[in-house]
Amino acid sequence: IAEGIGAQTVYSRNTDSRMKQVYNFIASNFQRKIYLEDAAAACDMVPSSFCRFFKKKAGKTFMQFLYDVRIAHACKLLIENRHSNVKQICYESGFCNITSFFKTFKEITGLSPQAYRAAYEEQGN
Repeated sequence: IAEGIGAQTVYSRNTDSRMKQVYNFIASNFQRKIYLEDAAAACDMVPSSFCRFFKKKAGKTFMQFLYDVRIAHACKLLIENRHSNVKQICYESGFCNITSFFKTFKEITGLSPQAYRAAYEEQGN
């Protein structure tokens, strides 16, 4: 019985370690094109196993999580760099085209990038 408990502890540490590896990989690479195979390799997994693992641990797919990170970065840039153009922010946030950026931004925030910036400024910030 003690062996089973120890094995569970080791498993938990390994999964936490794997998630840290994935988070670090995303944090270091979200501004460039990321392939699922690269993310899986970052934590020594095959893509199919990685997808199941990530969804179970994060509660969303790898791509959904990556988009969340990219949009959070875009929101930060929209607020901090009020004079930056949205197209520039799109590319700095890891998106390859403006149409995908606008669609994803609106899906996640409920606003267009311009409306998001305007709402922030309207709050007196």
